[in-house]
Amino acid sequence: MPSLPRVITVDSSWTIARVVRAAVDLLDMTVIQVDVPGGSEALDEIKRGSANLVVTAWELYNDIQGLELALRIKQTSPDTAVIILADQEDPEELDAETLAESPFVYMHRPVDIHKFLRVLVAGMRGEDIFQASQAPVQAAAAPDHGPVPTIDVNNVRAIVDRLLADVGAMAIILADRAGETILERGAVGYLNREQLTNALRPMMTTTIEMGDLVGGQAQSLQFYDGEDKDVFVFSVGLHHFMCVIFDGQAGSRQFGLVNRYGRQAVQDMIALLGASAFMIGRVAQVEAAPQPDKKSARKAKAQPAVEEEPLERMLERPPAQPPAPEPLRLDPIMQFDASILDSLGELDTSQADDLFDPDKLADLVNKGSGRKEVSFKEAIELGVLGDIEGGGSS
Repeated sequence: MPSLPRVITVDSSWTIARVVRAAVDLLDMTVIQVDVPGGSEALDEIKRGSANLVVTAWELYNDIQGLELALRIKQTSPDTAVIILADQEDPEELDAETLAESPFVYMHRPVDIHKFLRVLVAGMRGEDIFQASQAPVQAAAAPDHGPVPTIDVNNVRAIVDRLLADVGAMAIILADRAGETILERGAVGYLNREQLTNALRPMMTTTIEMGDLVGGQAQSLQFYDGEDKDVFVFSVGLHHFMCVIFDGQAGSRQFGLVNRYGRQAVQDMIALLGASAFMIGRVAQVEAAPQPDKKSARKAKAQPAVEEEPLERMLERPPAQPPAPEPLRLDPIMQFDASILDSLGELDTSQADDLFDPDKLADLVNKGSGRKEVSFKEAIELGVLGDIEGGGSS
């Protein structure tokens, strides 16, 4: 293989050549690019000199089409990666059986630029283009443990300088769980501090989770023994960590000394932080309301909405009246003789006129004011006394 990646583009319209050249410029890579119009020329180029990657069109205006060309390239040069970049008029996707056995990656324009760049780079570097065509797995979101408490840098500087002199370390770095460097002392230029702090960020999450397991105020000490550098990592509460860096030949011999003075420095820093050193502000997860599907939304839209009556209108409504009572009715006369009404004209109404004559009414009152005695027999007939004889016989 040549030192520079060799790429061959196969397209009668030369469009793919411009696309690949633009992608290479975007990636700021240096490659050897050979552009040919047909499949025969591409096979001749591969025989003349090997290629890392071939990007071909689906439709070629000669006797060899893109699919056949990809198969013949794999037979001639198995290590050459092949990408078929189809045009808009070409099939959007191939059947599952063809894709499962295909030695190439099929992409249809307009193409996903991120996917195309991943596959292009993998092909030029000799990596797996099929794995590169898959979307990268999203890393799980880091749990939110609330804000990082602030610490007095001036007071911490005195603690770190004293520890640096006690253990004879090359450098000391204090950072928070977000990977931000708070303080650095000593010869820190010999180590990439950003790479160091970002690599140690998961350690703080592990310390927080282990605190629930072991109980109490969990603390950790980790030691990385390397050939060039030795690194001690102390957790300072649950939100900060301190890195004590030694030369690769001296760190392992200072383990006891670093453990003693390092823990003392950690306790002094925790005292500066106070209760916030071990305080976790967990954020509650709010579940989003489920979104109705389109079919339910259309069904709800088709149904007429029920208008709710305003509260003011309900308050102004007059109170309900009780139902009117039913009129009283007498029982009907079953044997009523209507002919009686015909004889009303023959009645003597002279006596009825006396009811409205004041003189006649006075005479009636005077006559009725006297006391009249009632005989025993009349009392029985009037019902004042019961039937004594009948009661006695019983």
